[in-house]
Amino acid sequence: MSLKAGTYEVLAVERESPFGYFLSNGHEDVLLHHSETNQQELKIGEEIKVFLYNDHKGRIAATLQTPKLVFGDVGFLEVTGFQPKVGYFLDNGIGKDVLLPISELPKERKLWPNLGDRLLVTFNYDKQGRLLAELVVDELKINQYITKQREIDHNKTKLLKQNQTVKGIVIHHFSVGALVLTDTNHLGFIHRSVQIKELRLGEQVEARVAFIREDGKVNLSMRPLKEVGRIEDAERILQYLKERGGAMPYWDKTPPEILMEKFHLSKAAFKRAMGKLMKDGLVYQEEGWTYLKENHDV
Repeated sequence: MSLKAGTYEVLAVERESPFGYFLSNGHEDVLLHHSETNQQELKIGEEIKVFLYNDHKGRIAATLQTPKLVFGDVGFLEVTGFQPKVGYFLDNGIGKDVLLPISELPKERKLWPNLGDRLLVTFNYDKQGRLLAELVVDELKINQYITKQREIDHNKTKLLKQNQTVKGIVIHHFSVGALVLTDTNHLGFIHRSVQIKELRLGEQVEARVAFIREDGKVNLSMRPLKEVGRIEDAERILQYLKERGGAMPYWDKTPPEILMEKFHLSKAAFKRAMGKLMKDGLVYQEEGWTYLKENHDV
């Protein structure tokens, strides 16, 4: 049976070289570099359990370091590097990072992760048999991961309450919103209309529980309750106007997709905020434009 990266194997120490130890399963040899032995001295003929990975040349190599994930696992790995046209490098707990190919990423560059973000991944192989990471988007696999995490950590898994604040990590994007795995081991969805900014893949977010579904999934909102949100949105629009000389080409009849793009507000939220500003005598609207009233009065 051929040796594969991403797996544990029990191999025999066959010989030592200036670089390390050559291990064998009777058919194939792999190198256990001295830097990967955890400072253990090995004896010829001794059998040891090692984790296999691809070195910088794509060859199978061995390590005594403990990986965070092995082939078949699902879990979060941290982004440690990026190479244009290639992809992101993820920390798997050993000396060699694993590659997440650029083909796995959303089409929109602004949704790509930053260094330090954490991605929910599993492992696969390319045509040459090299180990690669791939994003977990299949709901069955996600639910299996959640079930496993709930069994491991009962303390984190709690019943959620309406309007409770939770933290989570963005694991997948849809055209209408983002999937989030919460720190309470629940699968949540944040619709675009209740996001306060574009959400990166792997980004940690804080959101409010807006609705708890019968299947245990939750609808989340990054926007506060309506009254608080109305005040915050009004302040944001007011600041936008001040930064642009007191006028902007947006008003109550502006198409919702433009309001979402410019202010990340639904049309209803925009109109609520605009209504507050007009009621407070701070702005007025005219022929498709909104103006600061103080500018007009001068």
